[in-house]
Amino acid sequence: MSTSRSTEAEGAAHSADGTDEESESFTGQGLPRVEDHRILTGEAEYIHDITPENCLHMALVRSMHAHAEITDIDTSEAEAHPDCELVLTAEDVKADYNPMPTGITEVHTDEGTGTITEWSLADDRARFVGEPVVAVVASNRYAAEDVADLVNVTYESLDPVTDGMTAREDETIVHDSAGTNIVDSEHLTFGDVDEAFADADQVVEGEYFWGRISGVPLETAGVVAQYDADTDSFDIDCNIQLHTLVDDTIYDTLGYDPDDVRVSVPPDVGGSYGTKIAIHRYCCLAAMASQKLDRPVKFEEDRIENLQGGDMHCSERNYKMRLAVDDDGTMRGLDVWFVDDFGAYPRYPVNQVLKPLSVVTNSYDLQNVSYEYELALTNKTSQTAYRGFGVDPHIYALEMVVDKAARELDIDPTEFRRRNLIDESDMPYTLATNNIYDSGNYAATLDRIEEIIEDERDGGYLDPEIVEEKRAEGKYRGVQPSVIIEPGVSGSDWTDRQRSDRDALADRDREDVTELPEHLRARVESDGTVTAFLATDSSGQGHQTLVSQLLADELSLLPSDIEVDYLNSADAPTEYGSAASRMAVMLSGATVGVADELKASVESTAAAHWGVDSEDVVYREGHVERIETGEWLSLGDISAIESERDGSPTQVSYDYEHPATAFEEFDDAFVEKLPVYPTAAFGANAPIVEVDINTGEVDILVFHTVRDCGTMLNPMIVEGQAHGGIAQGIGAALMEEFGYDEDGQPQAITLFDYLLPSIKNIPHIEMEHTETPSPFTVTGAKGVGEGGMIDAPASIATSINAALDPLDVDEPADRIPVSPAHLRKRLRTLEE
Repeated sequence: MSTSRSTEAEGAAHSADGTDEESESFTGQGLPRVEDHRILTGEAEYIHDITPENCLHMALVRSMHAHAEITDIDTSEAEAHPDCELVLTAEDVKADYNPMPTGITEVHTDEGTGTITEWSLADDRARFVGEPVVAVVASNRYAAEDVADLVNVTYESLDPVTDGMTAREDETIVHDSAGTNIVDSEHLTFGDVDEAFADADQVVEGEYFWGRISGVPLETAGVVAQYDADTDSFDIDCNIQLHTLVDDTIYDTLGYDPDDVRVSVPPDVGGSYGTKIAIHRYCCLAAMASQKLDRPVKFEEDRIENLQGGDMHCSERNYKMRLAVDDDGTMRGLDVWFVDDFGAYPRYPVNQVLKPLSVVTNSYDLQNVSYEYELALTNKTSQTAYRGFGVDPHIYALEMVVDKAARELDIDPTEFRRRNLIDESDMPYTLATNNIYDSGNYAATLDRIEEIIEDERDGGYLDPEIVEEKRAEGKYRGVQPSVIIEPGVSGSDWTDRQRSDRDALADRDREDVTELPEHLRARVESDGTVTAFLATDSSGQGHQTLVSQLLADELSLLPSDIEVDYLNSADAPTEYGSAASRMAVMLSGATVGVADELKASVESTAAAHWGVDSEDVVYREGHVERIETGEWLSLGDISAIESERDGSPTQVSYDYEHPATAFEEFDDAFVEKLPVYPTAAFGANAPIVEVDINTGEVDILVFHTVRDCGTMLNPMIVEGQAHGGIAQGIGAALMEEFGYDEDGQPQAITLFDYLLPSIKNIPHIEMEHTETPSPFTVTGAKGVGEGGMIDAPASIATSINAALDPLDVDEPADRIPVSPAHLRKRLRTLEE
């Protein structure tokens, strides 16, 4: 349950003809999502619903060992099974196909250059529990599982390395060919860090840990691959995320050109938020099997496979933070050092160790920054992207050390934050790392959250009498507001920094920067309706609703006159896609642009039909009018004219360029391949927590939040995104963790062990909105897809510290998740 309040945006709504007007528009209204009807009525088709005629099914034999040599694979019994159609091993894969692309292939050490190679099936050595070793194909999934059980794999167990800090010692190396477990590292400095720390009155230090979590989608990974021998090409239906960006992980592995591997994603995908970016292994294996058998092959990941070895865990980091401060509460410098335990292979999202640079100092005016990371390999499931893409652990660690500094300075932590906030007059604000915050009044947001807390002290959850009564029961209440920045609309050029010659970046100039635009197509149908075609896939964010609202306004139609469909990877150009809080901005910009193209096209057709100049006609209210005579043609009429003349209806496309490319202020970040995120949604959180010191359990009584994502294109979608993000953040903060024992065995391979938040754990959410439009985007919107997950864990952790402050426990929430066992361990030190 939640309530919300919104402060009206400045300025008038964007109208259909680009002028400001007071008339009502669909954009900015909380229209119900068009996707929801088919989902709620059971009409939505997911990848698991797709089973072509004559389809076979694949199952995988997975390693039971975290680290082991594969000394023998005996497939004779499996192949003798009457339902067995095919058995694939790494030997078969290596004979006909290529290794899978990885985020890092070359590792540079003092001894020379090492390499990392990953095949679709484990080759010679298994490097994590759940790694696929053999693929089998049978008439149905049940039979395939039976066949898989008949494969006999002989292992010679090796000592695993299961901790990122231990991995740094290189006593056990995950990839001998790499020569080290630290496959990437970098130390970046901005401003005069040494001087800032030398001159500061105090230096505050803190160490923090962020545990492995994930999105755990309702729908696990799935693929249906069909090879066409006549055209020597593949059609692959799957639920991979970013199918036009990461399809190279499929066609490169298969050894085919992009046009010969058509990857399609259904309109409805049962969750992802990054966790399905790395399912290319399944796509490749199913495609290989289909090619060898000349029949469709389907694979559906089960829940244990997903949790154990589904390549979908997120960051696991050990932080050492230092904050240089003066006695008056001025922040002088920030020093960030962390190790990221990336698991067995450095996959695509290795650049998530860099994304925090886009918000490196959160909402604080601080220009002297040292940022150093080490990317460590261990014998665990590989990391992939997850909502927040590495920003969430950074914000957690930063807010923790900010709290610690305030207490050591004996300054109220909220006042300490206020003294260091970026001022509204400094907007747009350039960070030390050269990213730019677009707009915002951070102080006003913090003031508002403080007002809300004060209200809670008068008869609410924080009423002093109630707080004292609860403490007598062993239940300690508290809250500590924290501030929020959500970076939005990632650029693409910076994302290959770790695969670039970093020493050569100084020689780059602005012309060397290449960004991916957002592609959108629109076609006028014979009945006058319009079909738009997205080049990006969705993970449930409501893209079809957004485009139908915006396009309806731009064309003066009804949203019901707009259909929205999707392009496959061969038909669509390569683009970044649905990630990094991009789509509200990129899709709205593309929609405005494609509407302008469509209006120009139908005006041209009408002018030619009437034999007049284009200046003599105008598009208005859903039709083209001849200005002199008042004659008009509907969109249906235009489509018929086009079809008769050219054999096809009116169709246009538009590529919306990344908004930062239009502003030279971003040039330094572009050239240096530093993260570029031109929108900064902002706000403040104040979750009121109650900690039972006898059990260590934490109850969130209410979650107060004030948020600003610029112009809200659809407030209902914004609310849904924020609520979902906060729910995921609560799970991360208190419940979820993929733990491993010292032998590398995963401790959470069922939903009995991996604890997800439910309606029992999600508190009442009191949400307010302000709207501060971005000066960098067409509609004033900012990215909103990763908020909540980015900021809720930090807010909960600081509030737990505040609740237990009377007990004089030093930073009890120094690890995520803050489990009851961890809190009891910290509290027992007091009892002893």
